[in-house]
Amino acid sequence: MKKRYDKLVRDRIPKIIKEDGHECKYHEATDKELEAKLCDKLREETHEFFQNPCAEEMADILEILDEIRRYYNIQLSDVKYQKESKLVNRGGFTKKYILEWTKEKPLIERDGSHVTLNMGNTELLHKDFKTSGTK
Repeated sequence: MKKRYDKLVRDRIPKIIKEDGHECKYHEATDKELEAKLCDKLREETHEFFQNPCAEEMADILEILDEIRRYYNIQLSDVKYQKESKLVNRGGFTKKYILEWTKEKPLIERDGSHVTLNMGNTELLHKDFKTSGTK
């Protein structure tokens, strides 16, 4: 009885199946096919992890993420740099915050005779920024 999989598997799986006395058919994915199969595999492995959170399932996720990184030609050093940069600039997830909602300030606020222009974080403006009328 044939069982259909049509999914990305680890390199040694066809050999293991044959060594166990079974038959299988497989092919090497095209680049276009591989992108979709990597995405499917990441979903599969993530689902398996949340069904059974353990080191083995986490290792599967890391393995497929590493393959995705190679597929897109992203250097591990760049990933580590971006991870550290985000940790420093935006924080991690240790405080377990759940953002419920936000409310934007209007660009202009009027309070009687006072008008406030909300420009966000003006500290991020370039040091050479000049307002009109200044020399």
